[in-house]
Amino acid sequence: MGTIDNLIIKAKDLASAAGSKAQEVAEQTKVRVQAAQLKNDIDANYLKLGEIIYELRKSGAENEELINMCIEEISSQLAELDELNGRLDEMKRVLRCPECMKENPLDALYCQRCGASLKEQAPIEPEAAEAPEAPEAPAGDTPAE
Repeated sequence: MGTIDNLIIKAKDLASAAGSKAQEVAEQTKVRVQAAQLKNDIDANYLKLGEIIYELRKSGAENEELINMCIEEISSQLAELDELNGRLDEMKRVLRCPECMKENPLDALYCQRCGASLKEQAPIEPEAAEAPEAPEAPAGDTPAE
């Protein structure tokens, strides 16, 4: 019966691994959907900004405050999109080239597509933290008995 027990244990391990992988894929999909929705919102705001500028120029009016508000909103959304894409890259365990945006393995030093350096992008291995040594008391500062 040892063989059957081993098979059952292996089947449970495989099922656990499959469940874990499915959860990872579901989380990645959720972030991708959020990024796609945000990208649509950004595109809509670009369109709205263009319409505002068109109407202002057409009427000869100026409203820098409104234009700046639209630009700030788009900038905020772009920063949020970058954050979502960064989270997705972390989930997928890849580095993205800052030059051509190609996904590269975490341990890559150079981009596989364009050859740009990824040294700044590469994850830094934590160094062994050395505990600072306690300073020794000067010889003359010991209490007399």
